[in-house]
Amino acid sequence: MNTEPDWLDYFSGGVPTGEYFRITLSDLREVADLRDADEEWPGTNRFQQLCFIGAVCYFEAFCKDHFASILNIEPFLVANLKAAGQDTSVDAAHVVLYGHEIDHRIGFVLAEKYDFGAAAKINSAFNALLKVTPFNKDEAERYSEILRDRNLLVHHGGTFTLRYLEQKGAVADARANAFYQSRTVRAADVLQVLDFFGVVAQKLIRATHAALLQHLLSQGRTYSGQRQKALEATVWWENEAPA
Repeated sequence: MNTEPDWLDYFSGGVPTGEYFRITLSDLREVADLRDADEEWPGTNRFQQLCFIGAVCYFEAFCKDHFASILNIEPFLVANLKAAGQDTSVDAAHVVLYGHEIDHRIGFVLAEKYDFGAAAKINSAFNALLKVTPFNKDEAERYSEILRDRNLLVHHGGTFTLRYLEQKGAVADARANAFYQSRTVRAADVLQVLDFFGVVAQKLIRATHAALLQHLLSQGRTYSGQRQKALEATVWWENEAPA
């Protein structure tokens, strides 16, 4: 009896993580474009604010799910995480829950514990896993700006706070604008964020795919069957699925 899992079982939702995120970005882009009719209105655009918030949430999920899928495909990478000082402990009840399937579910169990909410934390996790850093310095700074706007929208409804304006370097205008003016979000802002996430995501899936291939080569190992198809699918971004 063949108990090898299907190649799609290695991925969250049964869809290759990069391709799923590409579809998500495409959907958000269409939605933002559809509601672009009132861009001349200078006030708050709630719809675009929600698109902006959603984009950040989906990107964080992508990072977590991609991290998980790599571990599902190559569970021995847990040793790299441990050597780098990352937390690799798991709940024994979860191990028992999955039984023999834990071999291709360990990534889901571990990734759930990790924080992918900042560039430094994402870089740290992937660097420990495969010596890959998704964000360079400029990209990390850009992501911090996006997170600052996202947090302002989520926690303060977009209304400027003193802390936000200080972080933006707008101290001179803080007294007049704090608790009064708001962060306006337009379709153009959303589309720029989507483009940024697309660039970082594609760089990440290519880098982790190459690093995993190099890891296997250094170990003198190769995959076959469904696991090999899953490995090929980690770099899938609007390409044909493995046969």
